[in-house]
Amino acid sequence: MKPSVIRQIVGLGLSISVAIGSNVDAGESPKSTTSPTVAAPSPTTGTIESDPVAEKWLRALEERHRDHRRASGEFDQVREDPVFLEKNEWKGRFCYERPSRFRCDYTEPEASTHTVIGNIATSYFPAFKQVEEYRLSREGSGIGEVNHMLLAFGIETDKILKHFVVTNDPAAVANSLRLSFVPKAPPEERPFKQFILEMSEPDLTPKRFEIIGDGDDWTTVVIREIKWNPMLPPETFRLKFPRDVEKIVHE
Repeated sequence: MKPSVIRQIVGLGLSISVAIGSNVDAGESPKSTTSPTVAAPSPTTGTIESDPVAEKWLRALEERHRDHRRASGEFDQVREDPVFLEKNEWKGRFCYERPSRFRCDYTEPEASTHTVIGNIATSYFPAFKQVEEYRLSREGSGIGEVNHMLLAFGIETDKILKHFVVTNDPAAVANSLRLSFVPKAPPEERPFKQFILEMSEPDLTPKRFEIIGDGDDWTTVVIREIKWNPMLPPETFRLKFPRDVEKIVHE
């Protein structure tokens, strides 16, 4: 499984799980205009404190979506790589269920299915008759801790602040909120360099997120539709593969 694929899965899970795992009455939400103008803090440059206004927004999210146990929706995704001068576009669907079940189906231009169940990520590529399995808690990868904390659906603000420098992004447009997450982990242990989550205000529904990789590759996901607490068929997270697929397990 390519690191970029894992980063996309973790990123989409982060977007939905941050938005769902969090809740304060929307009428009492903190005002973003009081935030310091720090767009992308980095622990490596000495900025290691989270924005107090961003912390208030995280706690507002916890309260706002406390009763949301599941989510499903559709999205458009673009990934740009300045090194290889590549630009790739996809369309897809996702499903999320507490505490730790996530599924993403890319429908265009090529079909593929990706799941995260607990600490196991699985990717299925029908065109290649190939299945890849990856244990996210692999020691030293750094991604296990991120997945455990971010994809567990019932996210705790204190855990987010333990692992990320979080700031309110002043670049937000009208009627929206942008939060920037920069991992505190060193580059070799983090799944991305920066993550930006954009939500509508005041209902705090995720609209868009951006993932900036350590190689300066840039992934943008726009949520086209999202449903809260949908009925999900039991087989949603039980992937079935043809008998002739090749399975690769990354230990």
